Amino acid sequence: MLVRLSFDVYSCVRVYYRYADCRRCVDVCPVENTITLENDKIKVNYENCINCGACVGNCPTESYKIQGFDLPEFYFKFIEDDNNLISCKLNVPCLSALDENYLSALCIEKERDIILDIKHCQNCSIGKQIDLINKNVEKANYILDAAGVDYRVKTQEVGYEKPESKENKRRSFLKMFVKQTASLAFWAVADKLPPIDESQTGDREFKNIVSEKVYPVKRDILINALSKVDTEDKYFEVDKIEFSSDKWIDSSCTNCSVCYNVCPTGALTSSDSKLKVLFSPSLCIKCRICHDVCPEKCIHLEEKLYISDFASKKYKVLAEHVMIPCSECLVPFSYKGDTTVCPRCRQLEDELRELLKIGD
Repeated sequence: MLVRLSFDVYSCVRVYYRYADCRRCVDVCPVENTITLENDKIKVNYENCINCGACVGNCPTESYKIQGFDLPEFYFKFIEDDNNLISCKLNVPCLSALDENYLSALCIEKERDIILDIKHCQNCSIGKQIDLINKNVEKANYILDAAGVDYRVKTQEVGYEKPESKENKRRSFLKMFVKQTASLAFWAVADKLPPIDESQTGDREFKNIVSEKVYPVKRDILINALSKVDTEDKYFEVDKIEFSSDKWIDSSCTNCSVCYNVCPTGALTSSDSKLKVLFSPSLCIKCRICHDVCPEKCIHLEEKLYISDFASKKYKVLAEHVMIPCSECLVPFSYKGDTTVCPRCRQLEDELRELLKIGD
């Protein structure tokens, strides 16, 4: 078996929080039982993989790679090319490998419409991905519209076929014959081969989630493209985008540090003094892990994300704390100006009152 796909579990958001909602790779894979969730962990059956690249392009943290197709490399080559056509018969394994980040950035950089050739999707041998393709096109065009860009991603039934000479046909036949022979030879000696080294697929046992964060390349690609557009006073509606968000924190925050410790990309972090909670939309992937783990449920989404804030790569202060020692247990806590007793001691006091029925 020739494994072309690799999965780096070390970059998956579920390493940071096993109950994360993200399952995009599972949803976009066209082959049943190839990418699955087992005990809240992603499992990949490489034998079933058809190398379409959908998981590669749609994973928010770029945990997947496919041998022979490098998305950033394709992106920069396509920008330099005069061509504006993208086809599975020309330059990508499947159109579903391009999410809204790449599609919208290509339109901005090339300053023209981008055409996706969907003619071959109807009878595709690797799985019908037309719904995913259309969804990514819709999301990309929303980005372009919100940014005030006139160009669009369009789908057309072009039906591109790469010109092939008689000599090339002969070579294709020989190539297919050699491939089949090699496959038979592999299975003949498979039981004699050494076991697969799982470290090559990124299956590591430990990750320091506090210090090791993920930064997807496609984030820089989109930000660099948007920086060339006049986006003053323009914004994304947060409920209409999946790639980022803007947030605010209410006064119930206790500075427990859980949110920024488990943030996969470092979009949430703290100041050097640990008294401020900082946030950068440029790094956020809208995984909502911070919302899920917050004990006080004090993290909220803003309605709008201003594009200038997204493209700035700057942090803003979401919460600022004054820490004092608790008058009861002396453990530091976030002082709100109302009491010098920490929440833990107050909770203990309430529980004792309830237990002893004091005040009845």
